[in-house]
Amino acid sequence: MRTKTAEDLSKLQVICSLFSKTICDDLYFAQQIKESIEASLPKDQSDQTQAFILRAQELVANIEAEDANTGIEMVEAENPLTPFSMLDLRANLLEALKRTCRFDTGLVVLTGLKDAICPKGKRWTNSRKQEYEDAIAFAREFCHQRSRPSSTLSLIIF
Repeated sequence: MRTKTAEDLSKLQVICSLFSKTICDDLYFAQQIKESIEASLPKDQSDQTQAFILRAQELVANIEAEDANTGIEMVEAENPLTPFSMLDLRANLLEALKRTCRFDTGLVVLTGLKDAICPKGKRWTNSRKQEYEDAIAFAREFCHQRSRPSSTLSLIIF
């Protein structure tokens, strides 16, 4: 059995959030669903987070079709054309929250934050590390404050 990576754990969080009614608290079942989704992806898409999440959305739509009370939104923090800014992150999170607010259960997946703050080939300095931690804290607090009290919102950071 291979060792768990941060990406594997994040994928499990996505599965547990999306399939909460199906799997309840069975992590073994969640692991099986994760592995089946990974196996169903083509080889060229097997490393892509977005492809995994889209396939999981399709599967949850098929399994839990009668319960259309879940909203799922992807937020890309990394923009190759512009450098990272908290203002852009705030705007993207707000748009995602607007689209999920009508659902009883929401899932917001924030991807590319680490690469947006520290592009490949750059060093992690103390200021970049602090900016990354501040961005995570901001995203959590922002989603917490802007979600409906009667809804359940999950924020997953890849």
